[in-house]
Amino acid sequence: MNFIFSMMYKRSWKNLFPVYFGITIIVEILFTMKVNFVTERLYNYLDMFCIGYFGFIYFKETNKNLVLKIVCFFFLILSGIFIFISETEYSIVTGYLYCLFLIFISLFWMYQKISDNNQEDSLINLSFFWLSISLLFWAVFYIFRMFPMYYFNNEDVGFLEEISKVFTLINIITYLLFMRSLFCKR
Repeated sequence: MNFIFSMMYKRSWKNLFPVYFGITIIVEILFTMKVNFVTERLYNYLDMFCIGYFGFIYFKETNKNLVLKIVCFFFLILSGIFIFISETEYSIVTGYLYCLFLIFISLFWMYQKISDNNQEDSLINLSFFWLSISLLFWAVFYIFRMFPMYYFNNEDVGFLEEISKVFTLINIITYLLFMRSLFCKR
């Protein structure tokens, strides 16, 4: 649904939202169809793509802030290293790095807006406010989903399945918040 809305609103093209949604949808479809050449490693590459993507749009939004550029490259390099040395198909460290990056950029953007004395608009009228809230919300819950994943995969598969169901609800809420950002004029 977000993909469709992002295609309809021209202002969403400036942040390339349709590209983000399109790539995410393709990856999810490949996993759902269980295509034989696709491994869990693809999720690591999606994590790296998302670090680069969100780093790019927040970099533009913060008037090309050098701190964001450095942090983005740092997280991309670290993610690449951990993918390379990972002994499992999915490097959980890369997932953590992605979450930490989302938390950082969301809080960094909010701090800049809150500390801006010339702020004319209310924060809730800004699309990046809703985007930041959605990324922050998702990243925090994803950490709590990932942390026990390997332990419960061996010890309590039922509980792991329940965590997965709850996380599906978290994804829905995240994309609703993301969709809210598409309706903002600024």
